[in-house]
Amino acid sequence: MDIMLMIKDFIYRYYIYPIEAKQGYNLIQTATYGVFLFFMVYLFYKVCLKLKITVDRQFAEVTVFYIILITLMRSLVDAGFFPRLYYTVTPGIVVFVGIYYMLSIIISGTILKKKYYLLSIIMAIVPILYMFFEFSTRITQIESVAYVFGILSTSYLLALFIIEKIKKVKLDRIDKYAIFSQLVDAAATSVGIGIYGYWEQHPIPRLLMDYFGPYSIIPVKLMVAYFVLDVFNKEVKDDNLRNILKITVMALGLAPGLRNLFRMIMGV
Repeated sequence: MDIMLMIKDFIYRYYIYPIEAKQGYNLIQTATYGVFLFFMVYLFYKVCLKLKITVDRQFAEVTVFYIILITLMRSLVDAGFFPRLYYTVTPGIVVFVGIYYMLSIIISGTILKKKYYLLSIIMAIVPILYMFFEFSTRITQIESVAYVFGILSTSYLLALFIIEKIKKVKLDRIDKYAIFSQLVDAAATSVGIGIYGYWEQHPIPRLLMDYFGPYSIIPVKLMVAYFVLDVFNKEVKDDNLRNILKITVMALGLAPGLRNLFRMIMGV
């Protein structure tokens, strides 16, 4: 009985209470969600193999629609349009929309085979259009787009120049998507903290920016993304597995980046 109480206390203290108190993430949450994400990505990879779906550039572009869907939904929770429930905030919303995303690929792949992306994109666009209408009625800080785009475009072009021209490393399309997405997160985070007074929820980036300022996250994000992609390209021989891992890096940057940008646009 005491063990059960200890387990319940542990779960509440490290997983439930931080959500209720809006404390951001702790290291235990981060590690747990990382393991869970890896398991789900690998399971999804196996399903794609079973359906003979190639994980390629087109697959990455389908994924972008679902990232937009989850970030619009999450930002509208912050704006008060959707209630703040377990399945509308992390990690519940990731599981909820993630299952919908995987089901869309499975259903589309079963029905349309190699044309799976057509139905899958439609299944994302329908709820996106509904949410975008609600989002558009709440726009208050449109200038934030210019701030983020300015930093993003400058850092992305500089990154490509350093990697491809100076280091002479050839990046494929998914590599570029992943780097761009991580820089979306870095640009939106730095603008949100540096200009609009937001705070970083993740403990390690928060510690870094407390010491070196909000814009320090940009080169750090770039270096980490490049290192991880380089490891995948050199060490993972299976094309589908390598690409789905790189798409995961893309999603881990684009999702929080777009959420932060949407929040700034709405002023919430």
